[in-house]
Amino acid sequence: MKKSLSVIVSSLAALSLLAACSGGKTTPNTPGGEAPKADAKPVTIKIYQWVAVPDDQWQQLYVEPVKKKFPHITLEQITRAKGTNPDELVAAGEFPDIFTISNDTRQYVTLGLTQDMSPLIKKENIDLGKFDPALIERSKVDNQLVALPFYSSPTVMFYNKAIFDKFGVSYPKDGMNWEDVINLAKQVSKSDQGFQYKGLHPQSIFAMKGGLPIDLLDPKTDMPTINNDQWKQLLTLYSSLVMIPGNEPKGGAFADVVNAFVKDQNTAMVISNMMPSLPEATKNGLNWDMVQLPSYKGYDGLKGLGDTLYMGVNKVSKNQDDALKVVSVLTSEEVQTTMAEKFGYVPVLNSKTVKDAYGTEMEYLKGKNVQAIFKGKIAPYMPSSAYSGHADVRKIFNAKVADVVAGKKDVNTALREADEEITKLIPQIKQK
Repeated sequence: MKKSLSVIVSSLAALSLLAACSGGKTTPNTPGGEAPKADAKPVTIKIYQWVAVPDDQWQQLYVEPVKKKFPHITLEQITRAKGTNPDELVAAGEFPDIFTISNDTRQYVTLGLTQDMSPLIKKENIDLGKFDPALIERSKVDNQLVALPFYSSPTVMFYNKAIFDKFGVSYPKDGMNWEDVINLAKQVSKSDQGFQYKGLHPQSIFAMKGGLPIDLLDPKTDMPTINNDQWKQLLTLYSSLVMIPGNEPKGGAFADVVNAFVKDQNTAMVISNMMPSLPEATKNGLNWDMVQLPSYKGYDGLKGLGDTLYMGVNKVSKNQDDALKVVSVLTSEEVQTTMAEKFGYVPVLNSKTVKDAYGTEMEYLKGKNVQAIFKGKIAPYMPSSAYSGHADVRKIFNAKVADVVAGKKDVNTALREADEEITKLIPQIKQK
């Protein structure tokens, strides 16, 4: 784990020079609408990062925009490592002013770091209407807005054009449903001169469930919600996909999907995020493109929500107003545009201008169908039970899925048994 990056210090002398050059006037064009005071007291705002931000991105996306709008604010990032895990920092009374987290803020709720940010947001005059509403809903806990979205990962389907060309099959296109995709997978799951090509690696049944309003457990009762039409639809499609002759997936970890698509290049389609691996793969000759994620019949055009990084202001921070000023800059159209065009982060704003900028300064995205990232609508957010990801719950469910794939059970029987067994399990888990 990298150590925390150096603090970017703005000295008092530099501040005085800045004020002198502006004639003592304040700058009105701040993201939240508040002009920074010429005599604002210098402050260091610390941001907790789950993973260290690379130096160039730290400067361009964080330090420089914040310094430009609020010269009195200096930024420092604290990264997760031994001695700087969230619980350790809380115990020492040293947790940073701003926390970041991918998707699930419940860890910070448990640690007592979250708060309803609505009053701060109102004070800073941040317009919540500029964000995708599905992302805002995901950041709420018990109807309290505890964080704001910063960026998301691409939710698309990537495909290897060379495999489709080899077998004379038309490329995938935007707006397909899962039945269309499975039909394509059948056409390219073939052996050629002893080399087996696979149609689509789904990674797991859970990776395929985006776009369906389902979860294993009810978030209010923690009881199973498995034996219903939506899970039947998903399990039927998943089993038909992985049972295509020659399309049996090799491994269910994310690394297995990356290897299949980028390294082995034996897999025609994937729905996992390949973007970080594609610059090098493109240089090495991978001929790829992307299309809108497939959707389910009855839920046409809906897609799941990819990994999203959220930022919240620590409830016990002594610099809450300045911390939110930082968040306001990072979620501004200016920063979101830079993130999209230079670094490939999916912006969280509704702005067409920002979306159109996506990938325009990234060579490996030239000529690619990048706007597929923004097609479709994010499905309404469904809160999860704290036990939905429990290892024993997943073990029961995955065993029933394996039984269906192996032809040992039909879909209805598998889901009914999973429902019954998990119902008995949940009270046991809660007693431990």
